[in-house]
Amino acid sequence: MILPLASGVFPTLAPSDRSAIWAVTGRLGGKSEGPFSSANLADHVGDNQEHVDSNRAALAALVGVNHSDLSVMAPVHGGEVAFVGSAGTVESVDSLVTEEPEIGLVALGADCATIAMCGYRDNSQPIIAVAHCGWKGLCADILGNTVEAMSERGAVTFRAILGPAICGNCYPVPKERIQQVRDRCRADIAAAALGVSGGIDVRAGLEAQLADFGIPCTSIGGCTAESSHEFFSYRRDGRTGRQGLIIVLKESTNE
Repeated sequence: MILPLASGVFPTLAPSDRSAIWAVTGRLGGKSEGPFSSANLADHVGDNQEHVDSNRAALAALVGVNHSDLSVMAPVHGGEVAFVGSAGTVESVDSLVTEEPEIGLVALGADCATIAMCGYRDNSQPIIAVAHCGWKGLCADILGNTVEAMSERGAVTFRAILGPAICGNCYPVPKERIQQVRDRCRADIAAAALGVSGGIDVRAGLEAQLADFGIPCTSIGGCTAESSHEFFSYRRDGRTGRQGLIIVLKESTNE
């Protein structure tokens, strides 16, 4: 069993809409041991694969699907979005979008931010997405690209959840990286992300961008680097696991 940091349902806007269920995890619960203890969800960090599979099955159960129903991205810290119609691993993208029910979209992180969104469409079922965003993703506008991809498929109203991420105080970076954020991000997004001198707070930048889009957002969890008990943090530990954010459209509106 994995102990979620939080879970919930995006409210339906019409009685016939499918519900969108989401959950955010930290490192509590699960089967992994050592530096991956205990709810590691990543299969690329050196953890025992049986433990990862068990943890992913527990993650899927949080939103009422099976392990075989998960669609998990292999992010590359870029701006690419993939529209998916089935479960499996999706390589070289940082965002997944689907309108298919019972597919659990999963984003993983260990300092980078994770995002889940539900987009409501006129006269059609909602569409959902997850994204992974570090400072490079902020510069590549992965959030804007995801909103655009959902809008192109009819989404007009959005809701969002942000998972835990490292804060600016715990993420000091070289001056060149700060300048890249200033150069590549819109001024208000850069100002929010660079609110702490010498550091980057990606989640603060995303919160500013969501506010600019007019998208209501709930941020779950605190700084990943500040709590070794609750969160995996690559910046803090190096060899470590990944927490996750999952969202699924349910076939039945009664779930």
